[in-house]
Amino acid sequence: MLSRCCPAPGPETRDTGPGQRSREPDTRSGREAAGRANPSARGRDHPLPRGQSQSSPGRLRRRGPAPGALAGVERDEVTAQGRPAGFRAWLRGHVTLRPPPSRAPMAAVRALMAPRLAAASALAPLPGNTRMPSPRAALHGSAPRPGPKVALVLSGCGVYDGTELHEASAILVHLSRGGAEVQIFAPDVPQMHVIDHTKGQPAESETRNVLTESARIARGKITDLARLSAANHDAAIFPGGFGAAKNLSTFAVDGKDCKVNKDVERVLKEFHEAGKPIGLCCIAPVLAARVLRGVEVTVGHEQEEGGKWPYAGTAEAIKALGAKHCVKGVTEAHVDQKNKVVTTPAFMCETALHHIHDGIGAMVKKVLELTRK
Repeated sequence: MLSRCCPAPGPETRDTGPGQRSREPDTRSGREAAGRANPSARGRDHPLPRGQSQSSPGRLRRRGPAPGALAGVERDEVTAQGRPAGFRAWLRGHVTLRPPPSRAPMAAVRALMAPRLAAASALAPLPGNTRMPSPRAALHGSAPRPGPKVALVLSGCGVYDGTELHEASAILVHLSRGGAEVQIFAPDVPQMHVIDHTKGQPAESETRNVLTESARIARGKITDLARLSAANHDAAIFPGGFGAAKNLSTFAVDGKDCKVNKDVERVLKEFHEAGKPIGLCCIAPVLAARVLRGVEVTVGHEQEEGGKWPYAGTAEAIKALGAKHCVKGVTEAHVDQKNKVVTTPAFMCETALHHIHDGIGAMVKKVLELTRK
C-alpha cells in the first residue's frame, strides 16, 4: 500500500564521478556519532539546532527535538529530488502517531468504586458524602413507573428458615416485566430458628432477625412490615419458603391451629377490605387460608404422586382452616375472583426450575390484571 503512494525508502546514493554512482547505507547512528564529534559533518537528515535551518536545495527543514524522540516532531519536508531522506525521516513525515489512550476514565472509575467496594467488604466505612448506588431502583424497579405499586413481603433469607430465594427472584423479574413499582417489606422479629442449609439441621447457637435477613434479597432496601399500608399500594405478594410457615406464622409447628404474625394479618385484611389483589405462592397460601375465611387457594395437588408433590398434605390443612383448596398444576395459577386472591404451587412441586418460574409468572400476571379492575 505504501509503495503506491510514496517511493520505497532505501539506501542513499551519491555521485563519485562522471557516469558513476555508488550506494551507501543510511547508517543513522554513525552519522549521529559523527555529528556529535564534528558538527560540520552532520548529514542531510540530521536536524539542526532549534531555530536554525538549511535553505540549500535538497536539504531538510526540521523543527522539534532530537532524533529518536517522536513526540512533538512535526512532518518532515521531502527533499527537492522528491525522495525521502532516510526511512525514519520519511516515516515521521507520512505516518500519524496517535497518543496512547487516556487512562483518566479508568482512574476515575477506580476512585469512585474503591470506597464502595471497601464498604461492601466491611473493611472501611463510606466517606461522609459518598452514597451507595440505589440497588432497589436498579433491580426492583422502585423508581416511579406508570404501572401499579406492589408490596413484596419477605420472611427471611433461605428456603428452610426464610424466603425461598428463587421464588422471590422470579416474582421480582415478572413484576419488572409487567412495569410494576416494587417496595419490599419484612417484619422486624426474630426468626423461629436458624437452619444450617448444608446439613438441613438447626444451628443451635445462632439467632437471626427476619428483617435483617430479608434485606439480603432486597439488596439493603427493606422496610419494616409495620409501615406497610394498603392505602399506599395496589397489591401485595407473599413468596414462599418455610419462613412463611415459621416466621410469618406458626403453621410449621401448630398446623391448622396456627397463629399469624399481627402485621401479616393486618396487611392481609387491609388489602382484602380495600378490594386490592393479593398473590401468594408455595406454602404462603396458608396465611390467606388462616386470615381470610372461605378463600380459594391452591398449593398444587392433593396426592404425593410418587414424591412429585411431597407437601400434598398441606391441602388438607387448608381445608381444615375453612378455606377451599383448588387442584392446580405447577405452571398454573388459581384466581379467586371474589376475594382477589391469586395463588400458585411453586416449590410445593418437585420439578424443573423453569416450570416454577412459569407458574409464578402466571400468578404475577393475574395480580397485575386485577389491579386494573
